[in-house]
Amino acid sequence: MPENGAQRGRPLASPGLVWAPGRVPMSSRFSDIYYSRDGGLEEARHVFLGGCGLPGTWRNDESFTVCELGFGTGLNFLATWEAWRRARFKNARLHYIAVEGFPLLQSELSEALLEWPQLRAAVRGLMRVYPQPQRGFHRVFPKIRGDDDSSGVTLTLLFGNAHEMLSQLEARIDAWFLDGFSPDKNPDMWSAEVFTQLARLSHTLNGGTRLATYSAANSVREGLATAGFESVKTPGFGHKREMIRAHFRGGAKTEPLLQPWFARPPSAHGTRGHAAIIGAGIAGTSTALALNRRGWRTTLIDRREVIAAETSGNPMGILVPRLTAAANAHDGRFYAAAWRFVLDMLEDISESSSTMLRDRCGALQLATDDTETARQKSIMDAAMLPEPLLFQVNSKEVSDIAGCALPYGGLYFPQGGWLRPRAVCAALAQKSNTLLGVDAVSLTHSGGLWQVADGAGRVQTQADVVILANGLGSGAVPHTAWLPLVARRGQISMTPPTEMSASLRAVLSFGPYITPPYHGAHCVGATFDAADATQTFGDITANDADDVRNIAAINAVLPNMLEEQRTVAPHHRAAIRCTSPDHLPIAGPVPDQGAYLRDFAEMRHGHPWAKYPEAAYQAGLYVLTALGSRGLTAAPMAGEILAAHITGEPWPLERDLMTALHPGRFLMRDLKRREV
Repeated sequence: MPENGAQRGRPLASPGLVWAPGRVPMSSRFSDIYYSRDGGLEEARHVFLGGCGLPGTWRNDESFTVCELGFGTGLNFLATWEAWRRARFKNARLHYIAVEGFPLLQSELSEALLEWPQLRAAVRGLMRVYPQPQRGFHRVFPKIRGDDDSSGVTLTLLFGNAHEMLSQLEARIDAWFLDGFSPDKNPDMWSAEVFTQLARLSHTLNGGTRLATYSAANSVREGLATAGFESVKTPGFGHKREMIRAHFRGGAKTEPLLQPWFARPPSAHGTRGHAAIIGAGIAGTSTALALNRRGWRTTLIDRREVIAAETSGNPMGILVPRLTAAANAHDGRFYAAAWRFVLDMLEDISESSSTMLRDRCGALQLATDDTETARQKSIMDAAMLPEPLLFQVNSKEVSDIAGCALPYGGLYFPQGGWLRPRAVCAALAQKSNTLLGVDAVSLTHSGGLWQVADGAGRVQTQADVVILANGLGSGAVPHTAWLPLVARRGQISMTPPTEMSASLRAVLSFGPYITPPYHGAHCVGATFDAADATQTFGDITANDADDVRNIAAINAVLPNMLEEQRTVAPHHRAAIRCTSPDHLPIAGPVPDQGAYLRDFAEMRHGHPWAKYPEAAYQAGLYVLTALGSRGLTAAPMAGEILAAHITGEPWPLERDLMTALHPGRFLMRDLKRREV
């Protein structure tokens, strides 16, 4: 079953990397080697690629998914990636998922892979994105310098117990590589529960999911047979006489783990299309990048004349994650994953941008009272983020990092800081077409395509899918009018440095926030007030009273940090943020409200899931909204989630997090409460 909160918060144990004679990496924890002494790369090609008929098996597939149990040194992934690149499939995507309960550190992985100079370019691509060990799902996009996104490789690392991780995975696996430490030394990797998950995630199309393992143990063959795999023993590699190859034939009964009201929508699995994205702020442009990466054509449509003109249009925005103390809380886990993802994305787009996108000055979340101190201790105890992404620091360390004397300890995010939202959005939108100054108010679906029309009824574009990513405007069409969107007015203030604040070198956050001075001004914010959801951007004006509030909030905790009531031009900016009742983003397919209320009317009675049909959706319509005040952190991961829904690809996060963001959660909540 899915892991509990205590397990989620527990740091991952080390495999105990040591070196056996012949310079072969070995785990002291399991007293087993990572690959054959006769040659690891050759073993990967013979056992796993050859065992699953690769690359021939994927020759006609636009999308192919491999899942490995036991990522180890990453050698099987590198061998697979190399074979994929050599095949040079145009506009095809390789999804490589790997489960690892005892991941190596970055430094250990790098040392182990020095043994393979012929893979040097691929190793550099992997090391650039390989995460420090942290329990959960990690989606990254390794690239070899000189390759473009058309190389089409996605790596999703699942760090944690094999059964727990597989139980949270939603994907259709085409090939399994079983490469855990031997069954007698690591039985958890080869358990009946794990084989059940293999069956749940496999399919019978085109000959069925293939499987290969170096092991020839009878217990493995028996476990595979029970799970619906037909296996044979074939010659092994090197000194190993036999190995197992298998095909999934089905027949094993597996319980569904995805609730029918969150069922995946029909999708053009592995195909490319055209997506019209309404809203050109951080939500829309993040989604555009995720779809462009998959070969989709995207058109960004916005009522304003420039990209990121509304909530995403502030001159500066802080980059700080929103963590929670509860290890099993959906919001804390989502934002921890989103934090890792946005940092990788910013590194990626910064390499190809000549514009300054951000300042990596670091961010400090100050513990200004006993309650916050206790909360931060709980965050550290829950291991929400590993070093070097998060440190707990005392007041002296805070002062040294900040550049000025401060009386508080806190949490330090070295990769945090501030960024320029408009510049980031522009970088994300580079491969998109844009229709700016167009108020898309009408959506009609006919002949399998969506027509997007303006207020005068003129069709501006048509597309295979439409994504509503325009904040409160996402609920302005009949298909989504039921979404419980909440409006919040936020204002930032630009204020000149004082003698005390001029030396500030890092972002300070404690509810209010202040950035280091840039071009003669701090950015201070931000108010977060209830607002009228019917207001348009033109109705929102900044005011001096909120500047006073912003500055006073800083001085209340950091006396005399700023001069009262003093701002500099452009001295303030206000906008309406969109949030949700549970403070999580809304990202996913748009339910057919009437069908939901009809099909799931009795769900509060606790009937078995099999009683219900799968959820019905508005065909080809998706929504990404309610990013609140953490849109800069949340949007890239939310965009990746949306792309996975649209294309039918493996989900990038654990199932419980994906369903926690699903738009249908509000309809189900109301049905449980008998409010509809």
